[in-house]
Amino acid sequence: MLNFYKIIKPILFTLPPEKAQGLADYFLKHTFLPKIIAKINEYENPILNSDFAGISTPNPIGLSAGWDKNCILLPYLESFGFGYITGGTITKNSRPGNPKPRMLRLPTEKGLVNSLGFPGYGVSKVEEILSDTPAPKNNIKRILSISGETIEDIHECHQRLERFASAMEINISSPNTKGLRIFQTKKKLKELIVEINKDRKKPIFIKVPPYDALNKNTNNNEILDLIKICVENNVEAVTLANTKPVENSNLAVGRGGLSGFPLINNTIAMVKDVSKNYGSYIDINACGGISNGEQAFNLLESGASSVQIYTSLVYEGPSIVKKIKRDLVKQIKK
Repeated sequence: MLNFYKIIKPILFTLPPEKAQGLADYFLKHTFLPKIIAKINEYENPILNSDFAGISTPNPIGLSAGWDKNCILLPYLESFGFGYITGGTITKNSRPGNPKPRMLRLPTEKGLVNSLGFPGYGVSKVEEILSDTPAPKNNIKRILSISGETIEDIHECHQRLERFASAMEINISSPNTKGLRIFQTKKKLKELIVEINKDRKKPIFIKVPPYDALNKNTNNNEILDLIKICVENNVEAVTLANTKPVENSNLAVGRGGLSGFPLINNTIAMVKDVSKNYGSYIDINACGGISNGEQAFNLLESGASSVQIYTSLVYEGPSIVKKIKRDLVKQIKK
């Protein structure tokens, strides 16, 4: 599969990123490709079995939110060998997202910049899709990412979608949606969690901003204060972290969120800090810049319970999942 992706990657990279992913998704859904990927990527080791935030998975490697925004590809993505797949992010109403161009590759840095703005079908359509989607196999778990600009909207998404997921991830930190910033204050975040806690039955994750993302004068303690609110209100896990806000004149809106390799040092720093302060009380999903087993191992050793990838899948293809798992086993056995 590695050689196969090396062949098609130059072709895909001649297309705009969204079109390239759309083409790849088409072949996933309408061809025998998932069966081939599943066979080639077949690799599990009991040493990778993971329990965190009230769920168990065959390995601690997850696909982060953003790849399958409308949850139409979940059974096909499960062929890649992930321990869990995060669908979404899903909002109450359908959204066109921001104007294009809204996604850029940074090949020399192995990064991406996006200003997508949550384009998607909305919760009603996604609920229909999930109702017709077969349950995952092989103990792979489904996490659903939701977001919104009001507590009421997020709560409705949670109520309508929780039954389809092993856990729910609430995104309060996309740099491309201004309305989310209200939940980056202690008061509003607490109000949101309290409302969700009233009737939830499954674990919840809160996806927070990276360091230096709240404003130009922010300090890391502001992020840790948000984690404290999560701990005090019985949140099972936090996802560290979302994309980093950056300016880029090649995007239609002039700014977006950076993902990929440039974020790895920030991710490691956040995991260490949160683990030091709150690791005994809350699980950590590390997200940002992870592309090999050594990085995954370092993050797990630093206090993470799982790691999520996205951009490395774009640059390396499906074989990256098996590679990380194999490397991780080698690191664990040392």
